[in-house]
Amino acid sequence: MAMFNKITIVGVGLIGGSIGLAVKKKKPACRVMGVCRRELSRRKALKFKAVNKATLNFEEAVSRADLVIIASPVGKIEALAGRAVKSMKKGAILTDVGSSKKQIVRRIEALASKKVNFIGSHPMAGSDKSGVENADGTIFKGASLILTKTKKTDMKSLTRLKRFWRSLGCRVFVLSPERHDSYASLASYLPHAVSYALSASQTKDSIKLTAGSLRDTTRVSSSDAELWSDIFLSARGDVLRAIKIFLKNLKMIEGAVKKKDGKKLKQILGKAKKIRDQIE
Repeated sequence: MAMFNKITIVGVGLIGGSIGLAVKKKKPACRVMGVCRRELSRRKALKFKAVNKATLNFEEAVSRADLVIIASPVGKIEALAGRAVKSMKKGAILTDVGSSKKQIVRRIEALASKKVNFIGSHPMAGSDKSGVENADGTIFKGASLILTKTKKTDMKSLTRLKRFWRSLGCRVFVLSPERHDSYASLASYLPHAVSYALSASQTKDSIKLTAGSLRDTTRVSSSDAELWSDIFLSARGDVLRAIKIFLKNLKMIEGAVKKKDGKKLKQILGKAKKIRDQIE
């Protein structure tokens, strides 16, 4: 992190605030600036000590930074990146922490000027809660972090960004934006879609009988609905493919139950258990 003397975080919420807390702990000499849209948000960012300084002046904040991190909802990343590249200094690095990458990387690379190096980031860390008040500088420890690489990627900037995320405790992987969305559709998008669908399937009476299994499998459906709506739509094709795979497996279980085929059912569930044990 020594190569970044000043970092500007656009959007000091759960993830942006967590990045700020982690940087401040790992490298106290690094100055962390937060960009907020409202005065109340600016005060909260300072109250919870997520940044050294917070401002509403977007252009001034990004113009002095060595690294600009856009930590806004997916639907707002492209517009904020477009503003940022106009004011950033030559040689600075621009990244985002959006959960989908293919559309975002393609469009921002087209917007980025030659003086600014853009690389997409996706930390596979977070919470079903939101807001800087829930920020936690330790959530990146051991978390997977994907950096995107394309034909336009500046390799020196990629190396610097790798070191940055590793210094926060992340396990860094480099993937094409297309491969990222393909993998994330099964590992992240689908679990959220299934969780939302499972919660929506409950009745007033079934909720009264809630047990640990329902709480565990529906936890992430407490996540921000607007945020995940944007993610699903930005990676629409990959989300639909993942849902198709899930429905195929659900249909297999349904078919075995309909036919009262205990042997087949045990095979399906046993295979799933082995995969789940690998995840654990």
